[in-house]
Amino acid sequence: MYVCLCQAVKDTEVRQAVASGVEDVDQLAAELGVGTGCGTCRDFAQALIDECVGDGSLAYAA
Repeated sequence: MYVCLCQAVKDTEVRQAVASGVEDVDQLAAELGVGTGCGTCRDFAQALIDECVGDGSLAYAA
């Protein structure tokens, strides 16, 4: 599913970025451009980051 429509970034890309060390939406913006367009996705992107870090779903990032 798309996390950021402006930059066409999918949840799998966000999960991979978190697995590579991204810890917050600002780092994700620098890495993938998420939230740098309209900004609507920033809260959802941060929630996805938190979910990945919190529930161990990083194992599914590859």
